Amino acid sequence: MTSNRRKLILYLLVWLTFGEAKALVSSKIPIETGVIPKKRIYHNNRSNISTYQIEGFTEFEVKSAEASLSKLNSNIDKIKTLLKLSDWYELSYNNPKTLDKAVIYANDALSLSQSLHSIIYAGKCYLQLSMLYELKNNNEMIEICARKAIKLLSKTDDTNDLGEAWVMIWSAKMRTNAPLHDRFVPIINAAGLFKASGNDKRTGDCYREISELYFSNSDFHNSLNALNKAISYYKAANLDVKNIYPIASRLNILYETDKKNKDFIRLKNESLIQQGKLKNEALLRNSMIIFLVLLLIILALLYKSYVFKKKTNNALKAKQDEINKKNQALQNLVTEKEWLLKEIHHRVKNNLHMVVGLLASQSEFLKNEEAVQAISDSQNRIQTMSLIHQKLYQSENLSIIDMPSYIFELTEYLKDSYEIRNTIRFVLDIDSFNLPLSHSIPIGLIFNEAVTNAIKYAFPDQKKGIINILLKTDDNNKYRLIIHDNGIGLPPDFDPYNNPSLGIKLMHGLSADIDGQFLITNSNGTKITLEFIFNENNSH
Repeated sequence: MTSNRRKLILYLLVWLTFGEAKALVSSKIPIETGVIPKKRIYHNNRSNISTYQIEGFTEFEVKSAEASLSKLNSNIDKIKTLLKLSDWYELSYNNPKTLDKAVIYANDALSLSQSLHSIIYAGKCYLQLSMLYELKNNNEMIEICARKAIKLLSKTDDTNDLGEAWVMIWSAKMRTNAPLHDRFVPIINAAGLFKASGNDKRTGDCYREISELYFSNSDFHNSLNALNKAISYYKAANLDVKNIYPIASRLNILYETDKKNKDFIRLKNESLIQQGKLKNEALLRNSMIIFLVLLLIILALLYKSYVFKKKTNNALKAKQDEINKKNQALQNLVTEKEWLLKEIHHRVKNNLHMVVGLLASQSEFLKNEEAVQAISDSQNRIQTMSLIHQKLYQSENLSIIDMPSYIFELTEYLKDSYEIRNTIRFVLDIDSFNLPLSHSIPIGLIFNEAVTNAIKYAFPDQKKGIINILLKTDDNNKYRLIIHDNGIGLPPDFDPYNNPSLGIKLMHGLSADIDGQFLITNSNGTKITLEFIFNENNSH
């Protein structure tokens, strides 16, 4: 009981020490749940990291810059302007509308960077998008954009931004409670990059977070060493470290207290063992006379009890073995079924890819342009279904699809298929939700038909344009898909309800399959709207 009480006191000291330290830091700096991006300050059950500020726009400059965007040449200066606008709107992340504008400007800067083949600014844009997705709580896109930034910035000498990209990887791992090793790797990489660039402040920030990770694993020694490194780098950066010293001193006290407590427990255990030996010897000596008289009776009773217990234990063991075998058989059956289901999705995906390959081979022997186009459209439809099965066998859940990730990958596929990255810009606004196979395949096919038609017909003579994609849901299980381009629109004699086009008929039929309402209208271009209601209880 005394040992447990000491452990309880020790843990209370740990909690009080770091709780007070975090309160000390947060009293000076605005805190919100998140990580440590280069322009903001966050903490997620750990010490926050202060970061450097970059010069941005005032509100008046923002309005002026937005008004002059259309007049700016497509060069690096325009990329910088777009990124500054994104930064300014990012500072108002508590307002979803301004955060959406920050994402739009970041995507515009990324598209322009890619068109100018600027590796370094494309990397900076992906880093900016990673931070914006963090504010949107889209953990998957945080890591996707950060890894793209790392891939690009690794080819440049911008060591600082490369370090910030690794910080975003660490942030994603912390937000998703990844294993401890997965959290250590990116923050250690970031510390090395900041150290190489001579950024003592950011290096100290990273070692402070490393110290917290060690502390969470009860590794007080390494935690103290990492915190001492952080202090030395803060000193090198001429920063005020008076708020850090109480943490280091109390961590040292905890380390010594834990060490002394372990020594005390070890000595106490040795003393108890010695006392037990002495009691056993006394009991043995005092019991010898009694045992000499009762030895035969006791031995007989013990033998009888031993035989009975052995039989009982054998029977229980046999039943337990039988139960364990049945449980193992059931577990193996469940595992086998899951594996078979994944294998089915994998093989369906491979078979669909084979069909795409066969259609591609067949198109090489066709001279009729309409036939070649029909085969190309069929390839895109099959690829849309193939992507569904690919995501299913790659995920833990074999029955639902993450729609933001699916729509994003499908959009990237269509961009690559039609080679329109420099002419048509996509603006995506998609809520985070999942849908089962029964709804995700029809939605994917409708999305493919609508976007393909917009790419092929909305912008003749390779005219530049924008395709807005919106996929939203509300609390009433109502979903809405809108694909709206700013192209030439529908012809005057177009009849959406009596049209011989296979694509139009296919979209009408798929909408009916999910009891949805499908509508095609002219609205400064072509606007396709699909609305449907999905109830999980009736998903089958």
